[in-house]
Amino acid sequence: MTQSYYRSFIKDNTVVIIGHILVYMKGIILIPIIIKTVGVTIYGGFVLLSSVLGIIFGISSFGAGFRAKRFLPSTGEMTARRDLFYQQFFFQLFSILFLSLILFLLDRQINIYIFKNEIRYSVLVIPLYLFCYFIFSQGSDYFRYTSRVNYMIVVGVCFPYIYIGLILLFFYCYKYISINVLVLSQTLSALLIAIPCFWIIFREIGVRFSFYSIKGLVSDIKIGFPLVLGFIVDFILAASDKYFIAFYLTVSAVGYYTPGYALGSLIIFIPKAMGTTLPQLLSKAVDSKKEYEAQRMLNYSLKIFLLLAIPFIFGSMVLSKQILTFLANRDVAENAYLVTPIVALGILFYGLNIILSNVLFARMKTYAMFKMNVFATVFNLLANLILLYFFRNIIIAAITTFLSYFIAFIYVYKIVRKDWPVNFQPAVIVKSMTASLFMVALLFWVSFKAVEVNSVALLVGELVLGIVVYICGLFTLGTFSKKELQFMKNCVCR
Repeated sequence: MTQSYYRSFIKDNTVVIIGHILVYMKGIILIPIIIKTVGVTIYGGFVLLSSVLGIIFGISSFGAGFRAKRFLPSTGEMTARRDLFYQQFFFQLFSILFLSLILFLLDRQINIYIFKNEIRYSVLVIPLYLFCYFIFSQGSDYFRYTSRVNYMIVVGVCFPYIYIGLILLFFYCYKYISINVLVLSQTLSALLIAIPCFWIIFREIGVRFSFYSIKGLVSDIKIGFPLVLGFIVDFILAASDKYFIAFYLTVSAVGYYTPGYALGSLIIFIPKAMGTTLPQLLSKAVDSKKEYEAQRMLNYSLKIFLLLAIPFIFGSMVLSKQILTFLANRDVAENAYLVTPIVALGILFYGLNIILSNVLFARMKTYAMFKMNVFATVFNLLANLILLYFFRNIIIAAITTFLSYFIAFIYVYKIVRKDWPVNFQPAVIVKSMTASLFMVALLFWVSFKAVEVNSVALLVGELVLGIVVYICGLFTLGTFSKKELQFMKNCVCR
């Protein structure tokens, strides 16, 4: 790999990964805030309501806006940029208002069939949230597709932490939290971020009512709607298990399951962060007839992810109960500690799917990406529908998650390897697993010796000890080549 490609690969991924870490930590921070104050039922209900709002917002564009995202980066003329932005803006605004009305009218049915009348919230928070989040999303997307990545990262990071701050402020003042408070805090956070975003947007392109022609709308939706279908399929794959748990068990069971799932899926921020820069780098290398560099970048991405995901799985087998006790409570930990390592194993294959899908993107085989997700989603739905009916336990949902991602991995790998050499570096996997086993053995010994001790200091000490032992194991086993070590040294010293 040439130095320029490698440095772009390292630099771009480092910046984005740091941003993703800060955003992903929001979910981990919220778990103790909600569960320790109002319990698992409210937390489970909030997760389900957030998922409903998420899918509604995700489909609200119906594919309109694809042309804006595609051409805003290269459009410098103000009038053209203004038309691209406002046409999709007003279409989605009217769509949001229409879907909010539908949710308002179906509120009773949603409460019965999704929430089983176990939680209470005001239906008025739904349109308010959808509108404010729409404004926030439009502002963030404008910066993203006009190449202001730093603005986009600032917006993405500030949103969750203002949200957390508002929740803590309300709890400090009034000593309670409800689903309405959680949703309204998120709503206000979105609005506070959107205001300065639109101050910049209005200053740059002004304010104008602009709407599609019928022909333009149909054309935009025709191109963009497959992306909406892909979002729906991905959403079902990631969230359907929670709805099956609520249907077959209780909303409280969702509250038990979600912390274990959130902890087990934490490592996914690595491939998702890579996915914001790797497709462009691969495409650039392929278009420049430098496929060898593209293949090396892909293989390095796989190596980095595997070296982080494998010890994460092993560590979660030992420490999940302690971490969940700290994040939530002992009751959640006893119910969900097995969920974490099973989901973590599934996330290993999900992450590999995301990285390999970048090849399909560079090769413009987007239909194969969609087909992969459909295949995994259908399996996940059927497996949850059948297995949870007979075995009403949240562990079953974790197992179906693992199996779905594993099956999707087998499918996408078979497609990619036909015209793209993929090297999973078996020697690196064996060395990582060996170092992880040393780490786990030591952590088991420490946990056994400190069986009566349950403190944050002990948990932090075990985490630090595990990381140090694993890294030392990797270097002892010669996991990195001399060339890789020299390049890492150069990156650190620059």
